[in-house]
Amino acid sequence: MEFLGISPVELIVILVILFLVLGPQDLVKLGGTLGRALRNLRESGTWRSIQDARRQLRDLPENLAREAGLEEVKKLRSELKNEIKETQAKLNDLDHQIVAWTRQPDSLSQKKAKEENPEKQKTDGEY
Repeated sequence: MEFLGISPVELIVILVILFLVLGPQDLVKLGGTLGRALRNLRESGTWRSIQDARRQLRDLPENLAREAGLEEVKKLRSELKNEIKETQAKLNDLDHQIVAWTRQPDSLSQKKAKEENPEKQKTDGEY
């Protein structure tokens, strides 16, 4: 886990160096000063405006979709998909019925083919 591009080991090394350079009393003062500065930053109007802008940017896609009526379009799309699936199923069923009605038994179709082309049978037998 990194914080500002600094690994935990590097952070510990920096804190040890600060402790050695500043000493324990100055390090406590530095911590208090940093804490007050961060608190002042969080309570400032600038920080609030930055947070509001971040929140608005995060919610922007949802707001734009809501304003554009994208939810209604998605609902219509799903309804159309369902209708297309139902129609496709009906067409497939109709196709199967037509194929079943027009299909002749194999023995009848072969017999009919022999009656229509007796010459073809002779040529087939010659091979």
